[in-house]
Amino acid sequence: MKAESVRARLARLRREPPPANEPALGAADGAADGVRDHPGLALGADGGAPRVRTGIPERTSGPPRGLCERDGPSGPHRVRPTDFPLDHLHGAWRLDEALAADAADFALTAGDERLAELDLARVCYLDTETTGLAGGSGTWVFMIGLGHFEPRARDPAAAPEGFQVWQGFLGDPSEERALLGECAERIRAHAGVVSFFGKSFDRHRLEDRMRILGIEPPFDALPHLDLYHPLRRLYRAATVDGRLATMEAELGGVRRADDLPGSFAPEAWFDHLAGRPHALEGVFRPNLDDVLSLVTLAAHLGCSTRERRGDGSDLGGPAVARAAGLARSLLDVGRRREALEWIERHGERSRRAGEPPAARRALEVLRADTLRLRRATDEALSAYRDLLSTAEDEWSAHCLLQLAKLLEHRRRDWSGALEASLRALSVVERRHVGSEYARLRAEAQARVARLERRLHRTR
Repeated sequence: MKAESVRARLARLRREPPPANEPALGAADGAADGVRDHPGLALGADGGAPRVRTGIPERTSGPPRGLCERDGPSGPHRVRPTDFPLDHLHGAWRLDEALAADAADFALTAGDERLAELDLARVCYLDTETTGLAGGSGTWVFMIGLGHFEPRARDPAAAPEGFQVWQGFLGDPSEERALLGECAERIRAHAGVVSFFGKSFDRHRLEDRMRILGIEPPFDALPHLDLYHPLRRLYRAATVDGRLATMEAELGGVRRADDLPGSFAPEAWFDHLAGRPHALEGVFRPNLDDVLSLVTLAAHLGCSTRERRGDGSDLGGPAVARAAGLARSLLDVGRRREALEWIERHGERSRRAGEPPAARRALEVLRADTLRLRRATDEALSAYRDLLSTAEDEWSAHCLLQLAKLLEHRRRDWSGALEASLRALSVVERRHVGSEYARLRAEAQARVARLERRLHRTR
């Protein structure tokens, strides 16, 4: 199979559909309402899950509507602010549900202790639109979406009073320094950043342009929750891919209709710069929806371990995959007892869902390994023997070698350990190739040789 290129992978993660499915630029399905008339929820054509109705706008001439010119420390720049009430529904989630998120879930699933105190009420939610996927001076960041909860003027410590999406727009290249300077200050004023694939893309594109212009990037000092990585860890096994569009649909109930493909966004901006009719409305609206999805996906992630939303309702999403992802995350930080609980839940859920035993195999091996590491020797021996009582597969050699370790070091049963090691060597020869073959074969041979010497000395 041909390897996926870096450009293709970035395009996939940036929600761009395959070229064959891209509609003609400028096609319309009715009135092209702007962001300030954001339509919010609508039922799908089949009456099913809610979707965000965006539509592909017609080409228009002149500046995009709704822009305001603002003066900043580095000069004037253009922005489009859009305000939402806290109870605004994006898909199936209210924006204020993010305020009930448990930051400990961010630290656990992202593997970053800096996120343990992240307050979603005090962060900014970042999404950008650029002229390309590569870095350097040839790629422009022409739209910056920054969302934030608005604190109450009289009591900043109280619950926010609303949510605003600030969309900075590069109306002319001469305004770039002013726009990026304002962006840097806005990000720096928050307690952290939330993005989707932003650690690998959005952050670096902004940093490239900021450094070219002599602007100090704001990211190093701030904790950054990149939702792509923890959500992929929890749900990749149960979703078709790890794209934002997939995650917002599966976890947030968002169904977009007729979004302008991301690959057309640079063309729309270049048309505007050249004074031609443009489709920039089809860039503003998906960018805004991306920012709102960051809020609701962060809210979902922050409920992972309790599996309940703030109102007590079920979290939803693929529960079997989530149990496996949480178990692995807990093992990564040494929380083995809790990991075993989630492995048990995974097994129960998998059986209730009617999944075949093979779907549980990897987690059952992980359970046996965890019991061994916790020095629960009897339980670990029983777990490995249960695994080896089924048909031989790619896990058999591993289980035999772990069984041999327990018999040699915990039970001092050298004959049993040698028998398990010889069986492992036989399985390796039959089932494994490449580097895995070399590693397992070397381990099995070394164990066999050592056990034979030990048994010889005791005779």
